[in-house]
Amino acid sequence: MKAHPRLTAAAIVLAGAAMTGLVLAQGTGTPPAQAPPQTPPAQAPPAGQTPTPPAAGRGAGAGPGGAAGAAQGGRAGGGQRRGGFTQYTRPIASADVLARGKALYDTNCASCHAIDLRGTVDGKNPNLLRSGVALRDQQGELVAAAVASHKPALTMTAADTVAIAEYIHSVHATMGGQGSPPGRNPTNVTLNVLVGDVKAGEATFAARCGACHSVTGNLAKIGSKFADARALQNGWVSGSSTTFGGRGGGGGGAGLPATITLANGSKLDGNLVRQDDFLVILRLADGTRRSFARTNGVPSVEVKDPRAGHVNAIVKLGHEDTTSKMMHDITAYLWTVK
Repeated sequence: MKAHPRLTAAAIVLAGAAMTGLVLAQGTGTPPAQAPPQTPPAQAPPAGQTPTPPAAGRGAGAGPGGAAGAAQGGRAGGGQRRGGFTQYTRPIASADVLARGKALYDTNCASCHAIDLRGTVDGKNPNLLRSGVALRDQQGELVAAAVASHKPALTMTAADTVAIAEYIHSVHATMGGQGSPPGRNPTNVTLNVLVGDVKAGEATFAARCGACHSVTGNLAKIGSKFADARALQNGWVSGSSTTFGGRGGGGGGAGLPATITLANGSKLDGNLVRQDDFLVILRLADGTRRSFARTNGVPSVEVKDPRAGHVNAIVKLGHEDTTSKMMHDITAYLWTVK
C-alpha cells in the first residue's frame, strides 16, 4: 500500500519537533523525570541500646566535645573522650557502687573470668575486656541477662548485677584505642607525687645534686616555676627542662656539639643537625652545613651532651633507689623552695 505524501511529511515534521524538544531539554540541563530514590528502612538498635540521633554534619560529635558525645552523656574529665565507642560515653558510676561491684566480681566472677577480666586461655570463659555483651551493655541490662542464664547458676539481686556491670564498665573506660590494655586512660584519678620526706629530700639533694645545683643559685624559687609537683618531678628527673640544663629541639643529639670521624681518620667539629644509619649532617662554625653518607657506622659520631652528668646521676640514683623513696623525697623538698 502506498503512503500518502501529506501523511509522510507530517510524520517527518512531528519526529523533527520531538528531536528538537529533546535537544532543547538537554541544553537547559533539565533532567528527565525519575522516580524518587527509595529510602532504606531504619534498622532497629541492638537490644539494650539507645538509638543514636543522626549527626548534624560532617564529623559532628565525632571528636572531643562533639554533640553526639554530649547527647550520650560523654565524660569530659579523667582523660576520656566524648563521642565514639560506648565505653567512652557511658557515665561512670559512683565510687561506692564501683567498690561494691569489684567485691562482687572478685567473689563470684574472677574464678572463671580472671581477676583482670581476661578470661581463660582456652576460651571456655570469655574475655570480658572484649565481650560484646559487656561492651554494649548500658546499665546492667545485658549483663543481668547473661547472669540469669549463667551455668552454673548465680543467685544475685538486680542491684548486684548492676554493680558488677558498672565495675566492668569502669575497667573498659581505661582502655586505649585499638583494644590496648586497661590503665591507658585512667579515670577519676588524681596523682599525688608529694609523698616524700622534705627533710630527707633536702639531705639527699645536698649529697646527690649539690655539686651542680643550688636552691639559692640556679634553682632559686624552683618550686614556683612549675604548675604542679608532677611537672616539677618530671622536669628534674628527665632533665628535659632548661632549668635543669635541658634543651629544646628533637632527640638523637640534634643541636648539640659533636665530632665526626671520617673513614680516613680525620675529624670535623660542629653542631649536629641530623644523624641516622645512612646520613650525618653537621653545621660548622661558619654556619655552613656538611652532609656525609654513612655506612656501617662510618663516619662515627660523638655527641658532647652537657646533660651527660645529669643523666648518669639519675641512672645511678634509679639503680640504688628501687622504691623511688629518694626521688619522692627530693621532689617534696624542691616543691617547698619558693
